[in-house]
Amino acid sequence: MKINLFIKTFLILLISFSLVFLLSMYISYRRFSPMYIEENIISVRETIISSAPDILNGVDLRDTDLEGLSSETSFIRFQNDVIIESLGPDFLLQDDVIDFVIGIYDSEDSIIDDNLTYYVDQQDDVYHINYIYEFDIGDYIIISTRIQSLRNVDKVLNNINITQSVFMLVAITFLSVVISINVSRPLKKINLYAKDISNLNFSGDLKIKRKDEFKDLVSSLNEMTFNLKKTYSELNQANEKLSSDIDFEKIQEEKKKNLIMTINHEIKTPLAVMKGMIEGMIDGVGRYNNKEKYLPELLLQIEDIENITKDLTYSLKLEDKVKPGDHCKTSIITSNFNSLEELAKLNSIKINKKIIDQEVLINEELLLILVTNLVKNAILYTTDKFVHMNSEIINDEFVLIIKNRGEIPKEDLEKVFESFYRSDKIKINKSGSGLGLFIVKQICQIYSYPYKIFNDNGYVVAKVQIKIKN
Repeated sequence: MKINLFIKTFLILLISFSLVFLLSMYISYRRFSPMYIEENIISVRETIISSAPDILNGVDLRDTDLEGLSSETSFIRFQNDVIIESLGPDFLLQDDVIDFVIGIYDSEDSIIDDNLTYYVDQQDDVYHINYIYEFDIGDYIIISTRIQSLRNVDKVLNNINITQSVFMLVAITFLSVVISINVSRPLKKINLYAKDISNLNFSGDLKIKRKDEFKDLVSSLNEMTFNLKKTYSELNQANEKLSSDIDFEKIQEEKKKNLIMTINHEIKTPLAVMKGMIEGMIDGVGRYNNKEKYLPELLLQIEDIENITKDLTYSLKLEDKVKPGDHCKTSIITSNFNSLEELAKLNSIKINKKIIDQEVLINEELLLILVTNLVKNAILYTTDKFVHMNSEIINDEFVLIIKNRGEIPKEDLEKVFESFYRSDKIKINKSGSGLGLFIVKQICQIYSYPYKIFNDNGYVVAKVQIKIKN
């Protein structure tokens, strides 16, 4: 059966205090009266022993310390069978002294202490104590004293003790309650606090106004709770990150799976064409027996596959290039623009560019890939002889803007960033891997940067917003 801590502490204290009090009363009662008699005996004995040398040197009894003893004490100096001096009430005749002395010496209850012999005899409520101090044979001091019993005093003491016991019982009960509350109340709070922690409720702090060991215990518990809360939070964050990473990995795996299936489809067609062309050339039959005519076409097919594999390699390794704290200057765009200028010249297109020099939060290589793919796409799809590349600063973002003449059908605007996607309504004779905008999308998603392509008054506009390094 579970017993409340307050009741348990209260009962232990009450019983302990009560036992100590009753035991002390019993001991004092049992020892008080005998101790009173003993103290009187010791006092008279020491006075006799200290006065004996003076008496032996002829000092009168009344001039020694014996004079200061109780008025109920009688003294007789007996020498050569004669009482030569007495002090106090008479209690022996000269003829009775020898018999008195012999009676004390012969008693089995007599106590001998060197030259002093004494005998205690209780008659009713009075203790008769007789002492004999022997100087020499036939030379004695005989002392007889009476001590009233403390029986009446004991009765008074018992009444006092009963009254005292009542007050002590009330005091003990009160103290037991106070001490029990003082111990059980903070423990109850600590228990409730510990239950909250066991239920992973870290919302509050434990506060107890104490200046003893409870204060240290509360401080330790609060520190432990803080550490548990911090560890639990970190564990939750780690679990959430792990869950997010697992989901991300699943999505990436699904994307890779779809990408591989798409690649298989995209490469399968040119490979089949190439195989047919090569077989026709080898056998010298069919439309492909003219090697001079179809070898250049075969080379173009191989270049298409080469472009696909090159862009695919970039696509699969983009995340490996990203490192925490990546940043670069936008001036690298213009300093690494030669290859795009050459591509534009081959297509008789002029690029108008105006790039603001800023330091942005993106990997240098990925920024160049992003710009290259967007500009290359604009060159391949423009319907006039110009491609425009501008930039502007909006709040804390560097906005890259690439424009070319043309229009993307509305139903294709959301699909242009998919891998190998080409609109059936856009007819061009330019070759491409079909992964350019898909790679742009991957780079932007890695950094969570906004990106979009939209139609604007006869132009196709691509925009990417990149964070500026503060």
